Amino acid sequence: MREFLGRLNREKLLDFLAEYAEQDAKFANAINVRFGKPEFEQELSKIENAIDYALDGVSDYRTHDSWGYVSFDTGDITAEIQQRVSQGHIRLAFAETELLYRKLLELFEYQGECEISDEAESCLEMMSDIAGKAVSGNDKEYIFKHCIELSELDDGKDYGADYEDKLLRIAAKFVTTENRAELEQALARFDSGWRAEEFKLIRLELIRKFEGKNAADRFIADNVRFSKIREIAFDKAISRKDFVEAERLCVDALSMDTRHFGISPWLYKLYSVYDTAGNTTDMAETAKKILLSGDLTYYEKLKLQLQKQGRWDSQYTILLHECAAKLPYTKYMEILETEKEHALLLEQLKKHTNQIYHYGKFLAAKHQNDVCAIFIGQIKGEAEAAHKREMYRDVCSHIVMFSKAGYAAEAAELIGEFRDKYKRKPAFVDELKKI
Repeated sequence: MREFLGRLNREKLLDFLAEYAEQDAKFANAINVRFGKPEFEQELSKIENAIDYALDGVSDYRTHDSWGYVSFDTGDITAEIQQRVSQGHIRLAFAETELLYRKLLELFEYQGECEISDEAESCLEMMSDIAGKAVSGNDKEYIFKHCIELSELDDGKDYGADYEDKLLRIAAKFVTTENRAELEQALARFDSGWRAEEFKLIRLELIRKFEGKNAADRFIADNVRFSKIREIAFDKAISRKDFVEAERLCVDALSMDTRHFGISPWLYKLYSVYDTAGNTTDMAETAKKILLSGDLTYYEKLKLQLQKQGRWDSQYTILLHECAAKLPYTKYMEILETEKEHALLLEQLKKHTNQIYHYGKFLAAKHQNDVCAIFIGQIKGEAEAAHKREMYRDVCSHIVMFSKAGYAAEAAELIGEFRDKYKRKPAFVDELKKI
């Protein structure tokens, strides 16, 4: 195409481009953005019109679908902003993104789920990226002041537009001795709020920048009740090999952890402390806590430590009882399979027959009759409950597994029984024929 255009008469090509631009506003704008020198206010006015057009109808529930969702497209707008960034027009790009962000905040109450907030968060990411490319003092000052202003907006607050931490984090990139008080004042508004931790982290960066390492260390020590700051303190303790302090931070964090499910990351950190320090006894105890909380990857870690300490044989039976009592049966059964505890696994399988498809083949060699009976009982129960083709296919796939576990003759007999018993279910019979 480039070679073809190069062969064209220049005047005729210019005439064509001018004529096409007059007929297509989008094409004309693309030429202006690529080659024209932008006039700030004029470009802002133009982009505002484009934003209003893109968001037209969002506040009218009649434009939402049956689930309440609203659809809009700002792709052309953000693409133009990115082009302005690539051209080095940082202040203009930021102002255009800010304008889109403000318009979205005004419409927060009309989102069916997260359509508008997702777009607003994309704007914040763009603002941060744009700020990262700011070089001139004027651009930096503009971004700083406007982020402070945006953090004070009330628009969208009643509907979840709580983005002050992200905005003030952008502003913090350009904090100076002269404007620090302005940022500190903005941070003070949120010190006691539910997101206080995020603002503490911003304040920590200010202290590091203006007051030095010792002041930052004191601030960290005074605020370890916040998890992310505690993590910073933990990393510092590990870096200086202060394992006593690292252990204390973990233990204190675990004492305050009130979660009712999941495993605290501080338990994993505590394990890493003992691992790095070579404390094998506490390492084994912590591995057991993690295991009994549900992380089976720590079974082998615990086993290895107990073997090194010569305690595996004496602790093995006790550990199995603890796993049976505290782990979900599915995870306990995984351990029994790993340890080739056929009798105990069969005992569990009789209680939880739905697991036959996981362990039937494994147990068949030592408990042929018991396993066969469990297979047949489970499959017959599923066949009795099946009432649509998808369920019939599942039954048939389980018959195949039954056969592959070493029961080909029994599976064939079961197929014949089902074809006769369920002859009035043609879809079921059809699936049986495919086996």
